[in-house]
Amino acid sequence: MKKTDRHLPLSLGIAVAIHVAALGLLVVGYQASHKILPVPNVVINTVKAKVVDAEELDEIKRRRQEELQRQEQKRKQRLAEEKRRKQLEEEKRARAKREAEKARRAKLEAEKAKKRAALEKKKRAEKARKAAQAKKEAEARKLAEEKRRQQEKAAIDKQRLARLEKEEAEMRAAELDARRAQKARKMRRLIAQYQDAIRNKIERNWRRPMDYQSNAWCRVFVQQDAGGAIKNVVVEECIGSDAFRKSVENAVWKAAPLPQPPSPELFHQELRFTFDPRA
Repeated sequence: MKKTDRHLPLSLGIAVAIHVAALGLLVVGYQASHKILPVPNVVINTVKAKVVDAEELDEIKRRRQEELQRQEQKRKQRLAEEKRRKQLEEEKRARAKREAEKARRAKLEAEKAKKRAALEKKKRAEKARKAAQAKKEAEARKLAEEKRRQQEKAAIDKQRLARLEKEEAEMRAAELDARRAQKARKMRRLIAQYQDAIRNKIERNWRRPMDYQSNAWCRVFVQQDAGGAIKNVVVEECIGSDAFRKSVENAVWKAAPLPQPPSPELFHQELRFTFDPRA
């Protein structure tokens, strides 16, 4: 069908060309001889070409009509299939809607049944709660009475125990004060011994300068390690000459290592003391 359609313009063109050629020959012959020459072959061929073209046109029309009929049939089939598909979809949606509605109603019925069961359960629970509450209140009254009697007895026992504890506390406090006072006296004695030991060792290493004055003294800061080795000496305040100040500083350095304290808890890495030869 498509191939014949493409040949149709060519056939028509050929027929038109033949007619034009025949007409041209007639005009030329007329001009040359002023006579009409018979051209039976041309006329016959032209008629034959016209007949052939008409048959082809009829064939083309027939085939085109058949093609249009087939296309129309296919279109109707597509429409029928589309209609059937839509009907199936509509039926499917309707069926799904019915099932959804059925499920919704079943869910509502289940929820109603669940609510009824919950309500019954709540009623039974409330009844049991009231019974338990009444029993609990009766037991509570009984326990309250027993507790009151126990509290009265406990109050009496507590007063008696409080007096005993107070007496014991007073005795312990007196003993603790005595031990503290004793410990304080011992610590003061140990501190004095430690200070005297340091002072004596420094004094043994001190050399009196030529310009020493009897009222001279120095305030000294000392840093030591755990073994008594001196790490730093600073004379923070001094009444006396520079030579006296230097003699005190040298005496402290020469006193290393410093004496160990009689008790570890008395040890300090930093010491401050007053060096006064008069003392």
